[in-house]
Amino acid sequence: MEPVAAMDTVPHYFIRHFTDEDGLPQNSVKGMVPDTNGFLWLATENGLSRFDGNYFFNFNVDNVPGLKSSRMGRVYPNDTAITVETDIEEILTVTGSKVTRVGKEMPGYAYQQYLAKKNDYYPIRGWPDDYAEQFAAIRPVVFPNSNESYFAAYGDTISFVKNGREAYRIIQPDLDLMRLFVCGHQLYYFTSSGQILSWKKDRQVKVSLVGDLLSDSSFNKSGVELLWNLAAHQVFAYTGGNCYQLQQEGEHIRSAVVLRGFDFHETYIKSIYYDVVNSRVFLGSSTKGLYVCTRQQFTSHKSDIPDTRVFYAQAPFGKNEIVTASGLLLDVHGKFSPLPLWFNNKNVLEKFTLARDKQGRYWGREQAMLISVSADFSKVMSKVKMPDAIGQVYVDAGGTLWVGGKYRGLYYLKMTAPGLQLLSAGVEDVTYIKEGQIQGVLWIGTHKGLYRVHQPSGSTDTIKGLEQGNIRSIYVARQGEVWISTYNKGIFLYRNERLTALPLDRQGYMSSTHCIIEDDYGYCWLTTNKGLFCVRRQDALDFTDGKKADLFYYYFGKDQGFNTNEFNGGCEPCALKFENGDISLPSLDGLVHYTPASIQMEMPDKGIFVDWIERDLKLTDAVDNIELPHNFKTFRLHVSSPYFGDPRNLYFNYCLEESDKAGEKKIWLPVNSDRTVILSSLPSGDYRIHIRKLKGFGKDQYIEKVIDIHVAEAFYEKNWFRVLVLIVLICLIVLFYKMRVRHIEDQNKLLELKVFNRTRKLQETMATLQESDEQIRKQSLMHKHLLTAITHDIKTPLRFLLMVNKEESLSGKRQEEEVAAVTYESLYRMHHLVDNLIHYMRTTFQTGAFTQDSVYLLPLVEEKMAIFKPVSDAKGIQLACHIPPEMTIAVNKLLLAVVLHNLLDNAVKYTSHGSVEITVEEMATGVIINISDSGIGMPQAVRDWINRPENDGTGHSHSTGIGLILVKELLPVINATLRAGSRAGGGTMLSLQLHYNG
Repeated sequence: MEPVAAMDTVPHYFIRHFTDEDGLPQNSVKGMVPDTNGFLWLATENGLSRFDGNYFFNFNVDNVPGLKSSRMGRVYPNDTAITVETDIEEILTVTGSKVTRVGKEMPGYAYQQYLAKKNDYYPIRGWPDDYAEQFAAIRPVVFPNSNESYFAAYGDTISFVKNGREAYRIIQPDLDLMRLFVCGHQLYYFTSSGQILSWKKDRQVKVSLVGDLLSDSSFNKSGVELLWNLAAHQVFAYTGGNCYQLQQEGEHIRSAVVLRGFDFHETYIKSIYYDVVNSRVFLGSSTKGLYVCTRQQFTSHKSDIPDTRVFYAQAPFGKNEIVTASGLLLDVHGKFSPLPLWFNNKNVLEKFTLARDKQGRYWGREQAMLISVSADFSKVMSKVKMPDAIGQVYVDAGGTLWVGGKYRGLYYLKMTAPGLQLLSAGVEDVTYIKEGQIQGVLWIGTHKGLYRVHQPSGSTDTIKGLEQGNIRSIYVARQGEVWISTYNKGIFLYRNERLTALPLDRQGYMSSTHCIIEDDYGYCWLTTNKGLFCVRRQDALDFTDGKKADLFYYYFGKDQGFNTNEFNGGCEPCALKFENGDISLPSLDGLVHYTPASIQMEMPDKGIFVDWIERDLKLTDAVDNIELPHNFKTFRLHVSSPYFGDPRNLYFNYCLEESDKAGEKKIWLPVNSDRTVILSSLPSGDYRIHIRKLKGFGKDQYIEKVIDIHVAEAFYEKNWFRVLVLIVLICLIVLFYKMRVRHIEDQNKLLELKVFNRTRKLQETMATLQESDEQIRKQSLMHKHLLTAITHDIKTPLRFLLMVNKEESLSGKRQEEEVAAVTYESLYRMHHLVDNLIHYMRTTFQTGAFTQDSVYLLPLVEEKMAIFKPVSDAKGIQLACHIPPEMTIAVNKLLLAVVLHNLLDNAVKYTSHGSVEITVEEMATGVIINISDSGIGMPQAVRDWINRPENDGTGHSHSTGIGLILVKELLPVINATLRAGSRAGGGTMLSLQLHYNG
């Protein structure tokens, strides 16, 4: 069968126009050249720009260290790098898709460097060259040939120079140097008459021109303009709006059309580069920027008849033509014409289903009416009324016609048997019918699921997982392999009794896929409302088997030749495949026709490059090992990959991985549409950013770029800080321990204080009780003393007085005197005894300190001696006092008087007809008052009782008088001690020592 592609042999182009509004640094593109990585470099008057197909990465004085001018003058040929010169003779060298050197000398093709001081020749920029004709009048013009050789033209002479020496000369009369070019290291001359001349050394030879240029009607009429890209080593001929590439082919120059119908003059085209592999032309304008012209690979056919541009079902007609359900014929020339049923204005068939049987008849529908049409589409052969609206009609490989609709079951018509028959299958509301690879099996799609129907029983299997799926089409590829497209749920592959949902494209266009059709090369083509996709069948099988994690879908948009991206579905057949492998697809604006074998799919298989890195809004060098401070806020990097096809075929993903967790499953995220990866506030440590893209079909389908990132440790994460923290922690623990201990000690002190306070209160209470007890004891002792005094010192004299006064028989003066003396003495003693008792009782009940006075001893002693004078005279006792008049001591006078009174009383009491002597001794610690008598002496027991200092007024002998007891109790109060001893010659000496205070 003749391919329908022959209908239209004129190539069409999709043109993209880029200006400074799209990122181009300036709209004058003076030169262009590709690099080995696939980028296209553009020389402009505001910098050197690297173009990846969508984005411009510009190099100028702002980001190239050492560069002083951004105005690029020319692009030089270079076999190993890209060399560009600025207007001030700076040489930029590009390697590795970056500007790596700025200097003054040319690295290769050094003779091409133009220096103002070099007046011997002018190196051309390529064609066109605005300055070549001007310089040709005054100096040779150089045409580069290789790194060591060139051609120099001046006047009618052409010199071939190699290694700085002229090898030979060529004489060419009336030479127009604008028609000279070098191709394949050979110099050619394109004459104004259309001939091509060359030279074998100095001998002229004619070169034949072959190819597309000869068939251009403008070739001989308007002549040819040459365009020569020196850096890319490409030569082009332009005439009549068409551009042809000239290439050396043996002894010929072959011309091949690269672009048609583009006016170079109107757009001021000054530079050109042709991508041979992808049939893409890049045009640089001196004022209008960059044009990218891509040859379209698909042909869209649309009718000139009104309201006939929307197509659905189609079928073969004759040998090489197509008929639609509406009765339109598409012939081999790509022209639509109506068939007879259309001529009669009888569009009898609805356009959603069309089937041709073995006899060549066409079957279709009109609502619930099944209609057959003759093979020439000239008349209706039959009409059959169905129970309900018809969905689809289909003819299987055996020639049986199947009819499915809203009714339950399937109707079929065998051509060998008359009449429709019902197959009671469990299906209704049929949307698609397809015969399986196993005879007798039908795959039925409905609005609510997919079913497998077995003949002749009609038993029906429901395919689980698609119960709510609206089936758009079914493609049975192999036995056990069924592809299903749905409305809004994507594509499914039912294989080996297992249903698998295939992943969608990134844009989600494939969620509603109308049709699946396989070509002869193992690729499945998928139509959608947003364009056409292609997937490798084996890749899909590997995906269902778990051998692949992703599927690569190649996308074709309307720039490939469609009138619209919206293809049609909901029809049967949804696509038409010819015997020669060509495919026709229905759309909302024409039938799209293509030959799969001729379709070039431009794979995104170039490397991934990091253009720039930005940290906290500051740009840094793009390197593969990045150091970040701990406190960085934002980090961005921009990636690019040269790809000039549809950008929807370029899928970038990235993954951030911690270096010490390299074995964990990676989580891949899509890179933003502006191709930037943004990170923020990472903890310190080592990371890897994996950036990858799908590069095409097959197993090894990824290209990956890995960037190492080290986030510096904060000061608090460093070892010295950790040691310091440990030390501080230990110190805090010690401090806390000490504080705790101190707290506990303080609590203990508080507790001790509370205990002390309570103890003190108890002690005070005890003291009070003891004091009370002491008072009671003293009171008891006082009572005892009183009782003793009354018994001994008061009762006895009273008894004596009673006895004396009772004896009335006593008479005489002497006796009366004696009675009077005894009575006086007794009363006197009783008086002073009572007085001493009163003083004692006062001291007993007095609290606090006693007042002290400075007491002169002599008057006090004399006062007491005067008291005892009458008694001592009566008893014949001589009282003597030997105390200095000036002798004083600080003591309580009253208490001292009581003590002296009792001591004198005791001395007078136990002395008769003797003497009582009072002397004083002054010591360093106090004063000693000695009272000695010549009486009968004091019993030893009493002396011992007196001499023991621990004795107070208790524990005394009954023979001890009340006076000594009072003295013993008052001694501590007046800070005194008492010693009793024998007097020499008989008697007693009592020594009262009064101590100085302090």
